[in-house]
Amino acid sequence: MGMVSPLGNDLATSWDGIVHGRSGIGPITQIDASQFTTKIAGEIRNFDPTLFVSAKDVKKMDPFIHYGVGASFMALDDSGLEIDDSNAERVGAILGSGIGGVLGIEEQTIKLHEGGARKISPFYVPSTIINMLPGQVSLIKGLKGPTFSAVSACATSNHSIGTAMRMIQHGDADVMLAGGAERGSSPSSVGGFCAMKAMSTRNNDPTGASRPWDKQRDGFVLG
Repeated sequence: MGMVSPLGNDLATSWDGIVHGRSGIGPITQIDASQFTTKIAGEIRNFDPTLFVSAKDVKKMDPFIHYGVGASFMALDDSGLEIDDSNAERVGAILGSGIGGVLGIEEQTIKLHEGGARKISPFYVPSTIINMLPGQVSLIKGLKGPTFSAVSACATSNHSIGTAMRMIQHGDADVMLAGGAERGSSPSSVGGFCAMKAMSTRNNDPTGASRPWDKQRDGFVLG
């Protein structure tokens, strides 16, 4: 297993936070949230993608891919699986995302409108489309089995795991890397969910804001 979460940038730290009841929710710091009714989120903090890929490749990936690649590489290390020519075609990946590279889409759209088409990065499309999360993992680690993404909002990772299980059951692969990644706290996504009145506005109580099935629940908290 591998994990990058608001509780920590590896499985051990994240799990320790879970079992001790810590919350990873806090004030939004990575964008200016002053204009939004919701000003809290579960942000990833102090994550260094260069621990997993080169600084050159980091520039070709949206943050959601950074998180997913990091967690995937840790999961592969944790598994002890060695991928080589003897098994690569039987090892695949289903890694999804609910909204993918929305932050990068926003940034490149601003460049288009302010500077014209010549300002658009050649890495715009491959850095933001969701299927490039498993694509990058497969390219770097040498997976040659089924590689694609499930996209189903907050259920994405669950569907990825279930689909991976069924692919193994049906003989399409022997090993599947499964999960998902998100970097949802971008200006347009925060603004969009605020417009829907879908998110909690407990800005003065961030650690108590995420409370599914609670009588006093007032919305979800974005990651």
